[in-house]
Amino acid sequence: MIVYTFLFGFTLILNLFLALFVLLKSPKNQINISFSFFVFTVVAWMSVNYLSNQNFSYETAFIFNKLIFVISPYISYALLFFAFAFPTKINRFSRKYLVFLLIPVLVSNVLTFFNLVIKDITFIPGGGTGVIFGMGIVFFGAQFVTYLLWSIALLVKKYLRSSGAEKVRLQYLLAGVVILTVVGTVTNFIVPLLFNNFVMSNIGPILSFFVFAFTAYAIVQHELFDIKVIATQILTVLICLVLFAKVMVSQSGVELMVNALILGIVVIFGIFLVRSVVKEVDQRRELERLTKKLKETDTMKNEFISVAAHELRAPLTAVKGYTSMIIEGDTGPISDKAKEFLQDTLVSTARMIRLVNNMLDVGRIEEGRIIYQEGFCNVSEIVKQAFGEFKLEAEHKNIEYKIDIPDGVHASVYVDKDRLHEVVVNFLSNALKYTDAGSVMVKMTNPSLDRVKVEVIDTGRGITSKEQKKLFRKFYRVKSNIGKTIGSGLGLYISKLLIEKFGGEIGVVSQAGRGSNFWFVLPRRENDGSLDERTDGEKGN
Repeated sequence: MIVYTFLFGFTLILNLFLALFVLLKSPKNQINISFSFFVFTVVAWMSVNYLSNQNFSYETAFIFNKLIFVISPYISYALLFFAFAFPTKINRFSRKYLVFLLIPVLVSNVLTFFNLVIKDITFIPGGGTGVIFGMGIVFFGAQFVTYLLWSIALLVKKYLRSSGAEKVRLQYLLAGVVILTVVGTVTNFIVPLLFNNFVMSNIGPILSFFVFAFTAYAIVQHELFDIKVIATQILTVLICLVLFAKVMVSQSGVELMVNALILGIVVIFGIFLVRSVVKEVDQRRELERLTKKLKETDTMKNEFISVAAHELRAPLTAVKGYTSMIIEGDTGPISDKAKEFLQDTLVSTARMIRLVNNMLDVGRIEEGRIIYQEGFCNVSEIVKQAFGEFKLEAEHKNIEYKIDIPDGVHASVYVDKDRLHEVVVNFLSNALKYTDAGSVMVKMTNPSLDRVKVEVIDTGRGITSKEQKKLFRKFYRVKSNIGKTIGSGLGLYISKLLIEKFGGEIGVVSQAGRGSNFWFVLPRRENDGSLDERTDGEKGN
Protein backbone atom coordinates (compact mmCIF):
# COMPACT_ATOMS: atom_id res chain seq x y z
CA MET A 1 0.00 0.00 0.00
CA ILE A 2 2.89 2.34 0.80
CA VAL A 3 4.47 1.64 -2.60
CA TYR A 4 1.14 2.29 -4.34
CA THR A 5 0.64 5.54 -2.42
CA PHE A 6 4.14 6.73 -3.32
CA LEU A 7 3.72 5.78 -6.99
CA PHE A 8 0.29 7.38 -7.06
CA GLY A 9 1.58 10.62 -5.49
CA PHE A 10 4.55 10.74 -7.86
CA THR A 11 2.34 10.25 -10.93
CA LEU A 12 -0.19 12.79 -9.69
CA ILE A 13 2.40 15.53 -9.09
CA LEU A 14 4.18 14.76 -12.36
CA ASN A 15 0.88 15.08 -14.23
CA LEU A 16 0.11 18.37 -12.52
CA PHE A 17 3.52 19.89 -13.25
CA LEU A 18 3.37 18.85 -16.90
CA ALA A 19 -0.11 20.37 -17.32
CA LEU A 20 0.97 23.67 -15.74
CA PHE A 21 4.19 23.80 -17.75
CA VAL A 22 2.45 23.26 -21.09
CA LEU A 23 -0.34 25.73 -20.26
CA LEU A 24 2.01 28.50 -19.08
CA LYS A 25 4.21 27.94 -22.12
CA SER A 26 1.52 29.27 -24.44
CA PRO A 27 -1.75 30.08 -22.59
CA LYS A 28 -3.65 31.10 -25.75
CA ASN A 29 -2.64 28.17 -27.94
CA GLN A 30 -5.47 25.64 -28.44
CA ILE A 31 -3.06 22.70 -28.41
CA ASN A 32 -1.61 23.75 -25.07
CA ILE A 33 -5.05 24.49 -23.62
CA SER A 34 -6.56 21.18 -24.73
CA PHE A 35 -3.58 19.12 -23.57
CA SER A 36 -3.50 20.81 -20.16
CA PHE A 37 -7.29 20.40 -19.84
CA PHE A 38 -6.90 16.69 -20.61
CA VAL A 39 -4.15 16.26 -17.99
CA PHE A 40 -6.09 18.28 -15.38
CA THR A 41 -9.14 16.04 -15.81
CA VAL A 42 -6.93 12.96 -15.38
CA VAL A 43 -5.43 14.50 -12.21
CA ALA A 44 -8.91 15.24 -10.82
CA TRP A 45 -10.09 11.71 -11.64
CA MET A 46 -6.97 10.18 -10.04
CA SER A 47 -7.53 12.22 -6.87
CA VAL A 48 -11.19 11.26 -6.33
CA ASN A 49 -10.45 7.66 -7.32
CA TYR A 50 -7.80 7.47 -4.60
CA LEU A 51 -10.05 9.15 -2.01
CA SER A 52 -12.96 6.83 -2.83
CA ASN A 53 -10.92 3.88 -1.57
CA GLN A 54 -9.97 5.40 1.78
CA ASN A 55 -11.68 4.53 5.05
CA PHE A 56 -14.39 7.17 5.00
CA SER A 57 -18.02 7.00 6.08
CA TYR A 58 -20.65 5.64 3.72
CA GLU A 59 -21.90 9.12 2.77
CA THR A 60 -18.40 10.45 2.02
CA ALA A 61 -17.36 7.35 0.07
CA PHE A 62 -20.57 7.55 -1.99
CA ILE A 63 -19.87 11.20 -2.88
CA PHE A 64 -16.31 10.40 -4.01
CA ASN A 65 -17.53 7.48 -6.12
CA LYS A 66 -20.12 9.71 -7.77
CA LEU A 67 -17.41 12.28 -8.48
CA ILE A 68 -15.46 9.60 -10.34
CA PHE A 69 -18.35 9.25 -12.78
CA VAL A 70 -18.86 13.02 -12.93
CA ILE A 71 -15.25 13.66 -13.94
CA SER A 72 -14.75 10.67 -16.27
CA PRO A 73 -16.83 12.09 -19.19
CA TYR A 74 -14.66 15.22 -19.14
CA ILE A 75 -11.57 13.05 -19.70
CA SER A 76 -13.02 11.73 -22.95
CA TYR A 77 -14.25 15.23 -23.87
CA ALA A 78 -10.82 16.79 -23.18
CA LEU A 79 -9.08 14.07 -25.17
CA LEU A 80 -11.40 14.67 -28.13
CA PHE A 81 -10.71 18.42 -27.88
CA PHE A 82 -6.97 17.68 -27.94
CA ALA A 83 -7.32 15.24 -30.85
CA PHE A 84 -9.06 17.95 -32.90
CA ALA A 85 -6.32 20.50 -32.12
CA PHE A 86 -3.10 18.45 -32.30
CA PRO A 87 -0.85 18.80 -34.24
CA THR A 88 -2.94 20.99 -36.57
CA LYS A 89 -6.48 22.16 -35.99
CA ILE A 90 -9.25 20.70 -38.17
CA ASN A 91 -11.00 23.40 -40.21
CA ARG A 92 -14.53 22.62 -39.03
CA PHE A 93 -13.47 22.79 -35.36
CA SER A 94 -14.90 25.85 -33.58
CA ARG A 95 -16.16 27.01 -30.19
CA LYS A 96 -19.75 26.25 -31.18
CA TYR A 97 -18.71 22.73 -32.10
CA LEU A 98 -16.96 22.44 -28.73
CA VAL A 99 -20.12 23.53 -26.89
CA PHE A 100 -22.20 21.06 -28.89
CA LEU A 101 -19.87 18.20 -27.91
CA LEU A 102 -20.24 19.22 -24.26
CA ILE A 103 -23.99 18.48 -24.21
CA PRO A 104 -23.68 14.64 -23.87
CA VAL A 105 -21.14 15.19 -21.08
CA LEU A 106 -23.58 17.39 -19.16
CA VAL A 107 -26.39 14.87 -19.69
CA SER A 108 -24.14 12.16 -18.24
CA ASN A 109 -23.44 14.42 -15.23
CA VAL A 110 -27.18 14.92 -14.65
CA LEU A 111 -27.76 11.17 -14.73
CA THR A 112 -24.95 10.69 -12.21
CA PHE A 113 -26.34 13.44 -9.96
CA PHE A 114 -29.73 11.67 -9.80
CA ASN A 115 -28.06 8.32 -8.96
CA LEU A 116 -28.96 6.79 -12.33
CA VAL A 117 -25.37 5.90 -13.23
CA ILE A 118 -24.47 4.41 -9.85
CA LYS A 119 -27.24 3.51 -7.42
CA ASP A 120 -25.19 2.50 -4.43
CA ILE A 121 -21.75 1.50 -3.19
CA THR A 122 -20.37 -1.45 -1.26
CA PHE A 123 -17.34 -1.74 0.96
CA ILE A 124 -14.83 -4.37 -0.18
CA PRO A 125 -13.20 -6.50 2.54
CA GLY A 126 -9.59 -5.45 2.98
CA GLY A 127 -10.24 -1.87 1.86
CA GLY A 128 -11.79 -0.04 -1.04
CA THR A 129 -15.30 0.34 -2.40
CA GLY A 130 -17.39 -1.09 -5.18
CA VAL A 131 -20.39 0.39 -6.97
CA ILE A 132 -23.84 -0.82 -8.02
CA PHE A 133 -24.66 0.50 -11.47
CA GLY A 134 -27.98 1.96 -12.55
CA MET A 135 -29.64 2.17 -15.98
CA GLY A 136 -27.87 5.44 -16.74
CA ILE A 137 -24.59 3.55 -17.08
CA VAL A 138 -25.60 2.70 -20.65
CA PHE A 139 -25.65 6.35 -21.72
CA PHE A 140 -22.54 7.06 -19.65
CA GLY A 141 -20.65 4.21 -21.31
CA ALA A 142 -21.86 5.12 -24.80
CA GLN A 143 -20.72 8.74 -24.44
CA PHE A 144 -17.39 7.82 -22.86
CA VAL A 145 -16.42 5.06 -25.29
CA THR A 146 -17.66 6.99 -28.35
CA TYR A 147 -15.52 10.02 -27.51
CA LEU A 148 -12.48 7.84 -26.79
CA LEU A 149 -12.79 5.92 -30.07
CA TRP A 150 -13.45 9.16 -31.96
CA SER A 151 -10.29 10.69 -30.45
CA ILE A 152 -8.16 7.70 -31.35
CA ALA A 153 -9.62 7.62 -34.87
CA LEU A 154 -8.76 11.30 -35.38
CA LEU A 155 -5.18 10.79 -34.19
CA VAL A 156 -4.78 7.68 -36.37
CA LYS A 157 -6.14 9.58 -39.39
CA LYS A 158 -3.74 12.47 -38.79
CA TYR A 159 -0.89 10.02 -38.25
CA LEU A 160 -1.52 8.29 -41.59
CA ARG A 161 -1.61 11.66 -43.40
CA SER A 162 1.45 13.11 -41.67
CA SER A 163 5.14 12.78 -42.44
CA GLY A 164 8.54 13.55 -40.99
CA ALA A 165 8.81 14.97 -37.47
CA GLU A 166 5.03 15.45 -37.22
CA LYS A 167 4.50 11.73 -37.85
CA VAL A 168 6.97 10.85 -35.10
CA ARG A 169 5.21 13.16 -32.63
CA LEU A 170 1.85 11.55 -33.39
CA GLN A 171 3.30 8.06 -33.23
CA TYR A 172 4.47 8.27 -29.63
CA LEU A 173 1.53 10.37 -28.48
CA LEU A 174 -0.89 7.91 -30.06
CA ALA A 175 0.80 4.94 -28.39
CA GLY A 176 0.54 6.56 -24.95
CA VAL A 177 -3.06 7.66 -25.43
CA VAL A 178 -4.19 4.24 -26.68
CA ILE A 179 -2.63 2.45 -23.70
CA LEU A 180 -4.07 4.93 -21.22
CA THR A 181 -7.60 5.01 -22.65
CA VAL A 182 -8.07 1.38 -23.67
CA VAL A 183 -6.54 -0.27 -20.60
CA GLY A 184 -8.00 2.40 -18.30
CA THR A 185 -11.47 1.83 -19.75
CA VAL A 186 -11.15 -1.94 -19.32
CA THR A 187 -9.94 -1.80 -15.70
CA ASN A 188 -12.18 1.02 -14.48
CA PHE A 189 -15.36 0.51 -16.48
CA ILE A 190 -15.76 -2.76 -18.39
CA VAL A 191 -14.38 -5.18 -15.74
CA PRO A 192 -16.36 -3.60 -12.86
CA LEU A 193 -19.52 -3.48 -15.01
CA LEU A 194 -19.38 -7.03 -16.36
CA PHE A 195 -17.67 -8.93 -13.54
CA ASN A 196 -18.44 -6.75 -10.51
CA ASN A 197 -14.68 -6.71 -9.80
CA PHE A 198 -13.28 -3.40 -8.54
CA VAL A 199 -9.80 -4.55 -7.52
CA MET A 200 -8.28 -3.53 -10.86
CA SER A 201 -9.72 0.00 -10.65
CA ASN A 202 -6.64 1.14 -8.75
CA ILE A 203 -4.49 0.32 -11.78
CA GLY A 204 -6.09 2.99 -13.96
CA PRO A 205 -4.58 6.08 -12.32
CA ILE A 206 -1.07 4.66 -12.56
CA LEU A 207 -1.51 4.00 -16.29
CA SER A 208 -0.97 7.69 -17.02
CA PHE A 209 2.68 6.81 -16.46
CA PHE A 210 2.70 5.23 -19.93
CA VAL A 211 1.83 8.56 -21.51
CA PHE A 212 4.89 10.04 -19.82
CA ALA A 213 7.04 7.06 -20.77
CA PHE A 214 6.26 7.45 -24.48
CA THR A 215 6.43 11.23 -24.27
CA ALA A 216 9.82 11.02 -22.52
CA TYR A 217 11.13 8.74 -25.28
CA ALA A 218 9.92 11.20 -27.88
CA ILE A 219 11.62 14.01 -25.94
CA VAL A 220 14.98 12.27 -25.89
CA GLN A 221 14.89 10.90 -29.43
CA HIS A 222 12.90 13.50 -31.32
CA GLU A 223 12.89 16.66 -29.16
CA LEU A 224 9.12 17.00 -28.69
CA PHE A 225 9.80 19.32 -25.77
CA ASP A 226 13.13 20.48 -24.37
CA ILE A 227 14.74 17.73 -22.30
CA LYS A 228 16.50 20.26 -20.06
CA VAL A 229 13.17 21.74 -18.96
CA ILE A 230 11.60 18.35 -18.36
CA ALA A 231 14.63 17.11 -16.40
CA THR A 232 14.50 20.19 -14.17
CA GLN A 233 10.80 19.70 -13.55
CA ILE A 234 11.17 16.02 -12.69
CA LEU A 235 14.02 16.74 -10.28
CA THR A 236 11.95 19.48 -8.61
CA VAL A 237 8.95 17.17 -8.33
CA LEU A 238 11.03 14.39 -6.78
CA ILE A 239 12.48 16.72 -4.16
CA CYS A 240 9.03 18.12 -3.34
CA LEU A 241 7.61 14.61 -3.10
CA VAL A 242 10.29 13.52 -0.62
CA LEU A 243 9.74 16.64 1.48
CA PHE A 244 5.96 16.13 1.32
CA ALA A 245 6.43 12.59 2.63
CA LYS A 246 8.47 14.00 5.52
CA VAL A 247 5.62 16.39 6.33
CA MET A 248 3.12 13.51 6.37
CA VAL A 249 5.19 11.43 8.81
CA SER A 250 6.04 14.28 11.20
CA GLN A 251 5.89 13.13 14.83
CA SER A 252 5.20 16.49 16.49
CA GLY A 253 3.74 19.89 15.79
CA VAL A 254 7.17 21.56 15.73
CA GLU A 255 8.54 18.96 13.32
CA LEU A 256 5.45 19.39 11.15
CA MET A 257 5.94 23.18 10.99
CA VAL A 258 9.67 22.88 10.19
CA ASN A 259 9.09 20.28 7.45
CA ALA A 260 6.20 22.29 6.01
CA LEU A 261 8.34 25.45 5.98
CA ILE A 262 11.17 23.64 4.20
CA LEU A 263 8.70 22.23 1.67
CA GLY A 264 7.26 25.69 1.02
CA ILE A 265 10.71 27.21 0.49
CA VAL A 266 11.76 24.40 -1.88
CA VAL A 267 8.52 24.73 -3.85
CA ILE A 268 9.08 28.49 -4.29
CA PHE A 269 12.70 28.04 -5.33
CA GLY A 270 11.70 25.14 -7.58
CA ILE A 271 9.18 27.33 -9.40
CA PHE A 272 11.80 30.04 -9.94
CA LEU A 273 14.32 27.42 -11.09
CA VAL A 274 11.94 25.95 -13.65
CA ARG A 275 11.02 29.46 -14.85
CA SER A 276 14.68 30.38 -15.33
CA VAL A 277 15.36 27.18 -17.27
CA VAL A 278 12.28 27.77 -19.44
CA LYS A 279 13.46 31.33 -20.09
CA GLU A 280 16.92 30.09 -21.05
CA VAL A 281 15.46 27.50 -23.41
CA ASP A 282 13.15 30.11 -24.97
CA GLN A 283 16.09 32.46 -25.51
CA ARG A 284 18.08 29.67 -27.14
CA ARG A 285 15.19 28.78 -29.42
CA GLU A 286 14.74 32.44 -30.34
CA LEU A 287 18.45 32.65 -31.12
CA GLU A 288 18.19 29.55 -33.30
CA ARG A 289 15.17 31.05 -35.07
CA LEU A 290 16.97 34.33 -35.69
CA THR A 291 20.08 32.48 -36.88
CA LYS A 292 18.00 30.48 -39.33
CA LYS A 293 16.27 33.64 -40.52
CA LEU A 294 19.64 35.37 -40.92
CA LYS A 295 20.94 32.49 -43.02
CA GLU A 296 17.83 32.61 -45.19
CA THR A 297 18.23 36.37 -45.59
CA ASP A 298 21.89 35.91 -46.48
CA THR A 299 20.96 33.32 -49.10
CA MET A 300 18.32 35.64 -50.58
CA LYS A 301 20.84 38.48 -50.62
CA ASN A 302 23.41 36.33 -52.45
CA GLU A 303 20.80 35.27 -54.99
CA PHE A 304 19.77 38.88 -55.56
CA ILE A 305 23.39 39.99 -55.97
CA SER A 306 24.02 37.16 -58.42
CA VAL A 307 20.97 38.04 -60.54
CA ALA A 308 21.75 41.77 -60.46
CA ALA A 309 25.38 41.15 -61.37
CA HIS A 310 24.39 38.96 -64.33
CA GLU A 311 22.09 41.68 -65.62
CA LEU A 312 24.76 44.39 -65.21
CA ARG A 313 27.74 42.60 -66.73
CA ALA A 314 26.55 42.51 -70.34
CA PRO A 315 25.74 46.24 -70.74
CA LEU A 316 28.90 47.24 -68.86
CA THR A 317 31.04 45.11 -71.14
CA ALA A 318 29.38 46.76 -74.13
CA VAL A 319 30.03 50.25 -72.70
CA LYS A 320 33.69 49.37 -72.13
CA GLY A 321 34.08 48.00 -75.64
CA TYR A 322 32.45 50.93 -77.41
CA THR A 323 34.32 53.48 -75.27
CA SER A 324 37.62 51.80 -76.10
CA MET A 325 36.78 51.89 -79.83
CA ILE A 326 35.97 55.61 -79.67
CA ILE A 327 39.23 56.40 -77.83
CA GLU A 328 41.24 54.43 -80.41
CA GLY A 329 39.64 56.46 -83.22
CA ASP A 330 37.58 53.71 -84.82
CA THR A 331 34.63 56.11 -85.09
CA GLY A 332 36.66 59.09 -86.26
CA PRO A 333 38.86 61.75 -84.66
CA ILE A 334 37.90 63.22 -81.26
CA SER A 335 39.21 66.17 -79.29
CA ASP A 336 41.73 65.76 -76.48
CA LYS A 337 39.17 66.95 -73.95
CA ALA A 338 36.64 64.37 -75.13
CA LYS A 339 39.32 61.71 -75.07
CA GLU A 340 40.14 62.59 -71.45
CA PHE A 341 36.49 62.23 -70.45
CA LEU A 342 36.21 58.91 -72.28
CA GLN A 343 39.33 57.62 -70.53
CA ASP A 344 37.71 58.44 -67.20
CA THR A 345 34.63 56.54 -68.37
CA LEU A 346 36.75 53.57 -69.43
CA VAL A 347 38.54 53.41 -66.06
CA SER A 348 35.27 53.64 -64.13
CA THR A 349 33.61 51.04 -66.35
CA ALA A 350 36.52 48.63 -65.91
CA ARG A 351 36.28 49.10 -62.15
CA MET A 352 32.54 48.45 -62.24
CA ILE A 353 33.05 45.28 -64.29
CA ARG A 354 35.54 44.02 -61.71
CA LEU A 355 33.00 44.74 -58.98
CA VAL A 356 30.30 42.80 -60.85
CA ASN A 357 32.66 39.88 -61.45
CA ASN A 358 33.52 39.79 -57.75
CA MET A 359 29.83 39.67 -56.85
CA LEU A 360 29.34 36.71 -59.18
CA ASP A 361 32.48 34.90 -58.07
CA VAL A 362 32.02 35.07 -54.31
CA GLY A 363 28.90 32.91 -54.25
CA ARG A 364 30.34 30.40 -56.71
CA ILE A 365 33.57 30.02 -54.76
CA GLU A 366 31.81 29.63 -51.39
CA GLU A 367 29.39 27.03 -52.77
CA GLY A 368 32.12 25.18 -54.71
CA ARG A 369 30.41 25.80 -58.06
CA ILE A 370 33.51 27.15 -59.81
CA ILE A 371 35.35 24.71 -62.06
CA TYR A 372 39.05 25.53 -61.85
CA GLN A 373 41.13 25.13 -65.01
CA GLU A 374 44.36 24.41 -63.18
CA GLY A 375 47.62 23.93 -65.03
CA PHE A 376 51.26 24.97 -65.09
CA CYS A 377 51.73 28.67 -65.77
CA ASN A 378 54.27 31.44 -65.37
CA VAL A 379 53.37 33.94 -62.65
CA SER A 380 55.47 36.69 -64.23
CA GLU A 381 53.36 36.62 -67.39
CA ILE A 382 50.17 36.91 -65.36
CA VAL A 383 51.61 39.79 -63.32
CA LYS A 384 52.77 41.64 -66.45
CA GLN A 385 49.36 41.27 -68.09
CA ALA A 386 47.53 42.59 -65.03
CA PHE A 387 50.08 45.40 -64.65
CA GLY A 388 49.41 46.57 -68.21
CA GLU A 389 45.66 46.79 -67.60
CA PHE A 390 46.11 49.61 -65.06
CA LYS A 391 48.64 51.80 -66.89
CA LEU A 392 45.92 54.14 -68.11
CA GLU A 393 44.47 54.58 -64.61
CA ALA A 394 47.94 55.20 -63.13
CA GLU A 395 48.74 57.79 -65.78
CA HIS A 396 45.40 59.47 -65.20
CA LYS A 397 46.17 59.81 -61.45
CA ASN A 398 49.77 60.89 -62.20
CA ILE A 399 51.16 58.09 -60.03
CA GLU A 400 54.58 56.48 -60.52
CA TYR A 401 53.73 52.99 -61.72
CA LYS A 402 56.44 50.33 -62.00
CA ILE A 403 57.13 46.61 -62.04
CA ASP A 404 60.12 44.75 -60.62
CA ILE A 405 60.70 41.17 -61.76
CA PRO A 406 64.42 40.41 -61.37
CA ASP A 407 66.21 38.07 -63.74
CA GLY A 408 66.42 34.54 -62.43
CA VAL A 409 63.13 34.53 -60.52
CA HIS A 410 61.57 31.07 -60.68
CA ALA A 411 57.90 31.61 -61.48
CA SER A 412 56.28 28.30 -62.43
CA VAL A 413 53.17 27.40 -60.42
CA TYR A 414 50.21 25.04 -60.79
CA VAL A 415 47.05 27.16 -60.60
CA ASP A 416 44.09 28.45 -62.59
CA LYS A 417 45.82 31.34 -64.35
CA ASP A 418 42.60 33.31 -64.88
CA ARG A 419 41.82 33.18 -61.15
CA LEU A 420 45.39 34.12 -60.23
CA HIS A 421 45.12 37.03 -62.67
CA GLU A 422 41.98 38.07 -60.76
CA VAL A 423 43.96 38.17 -57.49
CA VAL A 424 46.69 40.39 -58.96
CA VAL A 425 44.03 42.66 -60.47
CA ASN A 426 42.35 43.01 -57.06
CA PHE A 427 45.67 43.96 -55.46
CA LEU A 428 46.48 46.55 -58.13
CA SER A 429 42.96 47.98 -58.13
CA ASN A 430 43.08 48.52 -54.36
CA ALA A 431 46.56 50.03 -54.49
CA LEU A 432 45.58 52.61 -57.11
CA LYS A 433 42.25 53.30 -55.43
CA TYR A 434 43.83 54.22 -52.09
CA THR A 435 46.93 56.00 -53.45
CA ASP A 436 46.40 59.67 -54.28
CA ALA A 437 50.08 60.50 -54.86
CA GLY A 438 53.41 58.68 -54.86
CA SER A 439 53.93 55.25 -56.38
CA VAL A 440 52.56 51.76 -56.88
CA MET A 441 55.00 48.94 -57.56
CA VAL A 442 54.56 45.25 -58.36
CA LYS A 443 57.40 43.03 -57.21
CA MET A 444 58.21 39.33 -57.63
CA THR A 445 60.73 37.31 -55.60
CA ASN A 446 61.59 33.80 -54.47
CA PRO A 447 61.62 33.85 -50.64
CA SER A 448 62.80 30.23 -50.88
CA LEU A 449 63.57 27.79 -53.68
CA ASP A 450 60.12 26.24 -53.49
CA ARG A 451 58.01 29.41 -53.28
CA VAL A 452 57.03 32.39 -55.44
CA LYS A 453 56.08 35.71 -53.85
CA VAL A 454 54.16 38.58 -55.45
CA GLU A 455 53.92 41.96 -53.71
CA VAL A 456 51.97 45.10 -54.57
CA ILE A 457 53.54 48.02 -52.71
CA ASP A 458 51.98 51.48 -52.58
CA THR A 459 52.60 54.78 -50.80
CA GLY A 460 48.93 55.39 -50.12
CA ARG A 461 46.94 55.97 -46.95
CA GLY A 462 47.89 52.77 -45.21
CA ILE A 463 45.78 50.58 -42.94
CA THR A 464 45.59 50.52 -39.15
CA SER A 465 46.42 47.31 -37.26
CA LYS A 466 42.77 47.10 -36.13
CA GLU A 467 41.51 47.21 -39.72
CA GLN A 468 44.13 44.69 -40.89
CA LYS A 469 42.53 42.01 -38.67
CA LYS A 470 39.22 42.41 -40.56
CA LEU A 471 40.63 43.16 -44.00
CA PHE A 472 40.10 39.77 -45.63
CA ARG A 473 36.58 39.30 -44.27
CA LYS A 474 33.56 39.23 -46.53
CA PHE A 475 32.11 42.70 -47.28
CA TYR A 476 34.60 44.48 -45.02
CA ARG A 477 35.68 47.85 -46.43
CA VAL A 478 38.38 50.17 -45.15
CA LYS A 479 37.28 53.72 -44.41
CA SER A 480 38.85 56.46 -46.47
CA ASN A 481 40.47 59.54 -45.00
CA ILE A 482 37.14 61.39 -45.27
CA GLY A 483 35.25 58.75 -43.32
CA LYS A 484 33.60 57.02 -46.30
CA THR A 485 33.97 53.40 -47.29
CA ILE A 486 35.10 52.49 -50.78
CA GLY A 487 34.48 49.36 -52.86
CA SER A 488 32.37 46.27 -52.30
CA GLY A 489 34.50 44.53 -49.69
CA LEU A 490 34.69 41.39 -51.83
CA GLY A 491 37.98 41.67 -53.74
CA LEU A 492 40.36 40.77 -50.92
CA TYR A 493 37.96 38.16 -49.55
CA ILE A 494 37.85 36.41 -52.93
CA SER A 495 41.63 36.75 -53.29
CA LYS A 496 42.12 34.99 -49.95
CA LEU A 497 39.78 32.14 -50.93
CA LEU A 498 41.59 31.65 -54.24
CA ILE A 499 45.15 31.80 -52.90
CA GLU A 500 44.30 29.33 -50.13
CA LYS A 501 42.63 27.11 -52.72
CA PHE A 502 45.94 27.00 -54.61
CA GLY A 503 47.84 26.10 -51.43
CA GLY A 504 49.35 29.54 -50.82
CA GLU A 505 49.34 32.29 -48.23
CA ILE A 506 48.12 35.88 -48.38
CA GLY A 507 48.63 38.90 -46.16
CA VAL A 508 49.35 42.60 -45.75
CA VAL A 509 52.00 44.75 -44.09
CA SER A 510 50.91 48.33 -43.48
CA GLN A 511 50.89 51.33 -41.19
CA ALA A 512 48.37 54.14 -41.22
CA GLY A 513 49.67 56.99 -43.40
CA ARG A 514 52.70 55.01 -44.64
CA GLY A 515 51.35 52.91 -47.47
CA SER A 516 50.66 49.19 -47.76
CA ASN A 517 52.29 46.01 -48.98
CA PHE A 518 49.82 43.34 -50.08
CA TRP A 519 51.44 40.01 -50.82
CA PHE A 520 50.75 36.38 -51.62
CA VAL A 521 53.02 33.36 -51.77
CA LEU A 522 52.45 30.25 -53.90
CA PRO A 523 54.31 26.93 -53.96
CA ARG A 524 56.50 26.39 -57.03
CA ARG A 525 55.58 23.48 -59.24
CA GLU A 526 57.72 22.09 -62.03
CA ASN A 527 56.39 20.70 -65.27
CA ASP A 528 58.86 17.82 -65.63
CA GLY A 529 60.97 19.98 -67.92
CA SER A 530 58.23 20.46 -70.51
CA LEU A 531 57.64 24.01 -69.32
CA ASP A 532 60.56 26.30 -68.73
CA GLU A 533 59.76 27.81 -65.35
CA ARG A 534 62.20 30.69 -65.66
CA THR A 535 61.31 34.25 -66.56
CA ASP A 536 62.26 35.81 -69.86
CA GLY A 537 65.28 37.38 -68.20
CA GLU A 538 66.53 34.02 -67.01
CA LYS A 539 66.07 32.47 -70.44
CA GLY A 540 68.36 35.04 -71.92
CA ASN A 541 71.35 34.03 -69.75
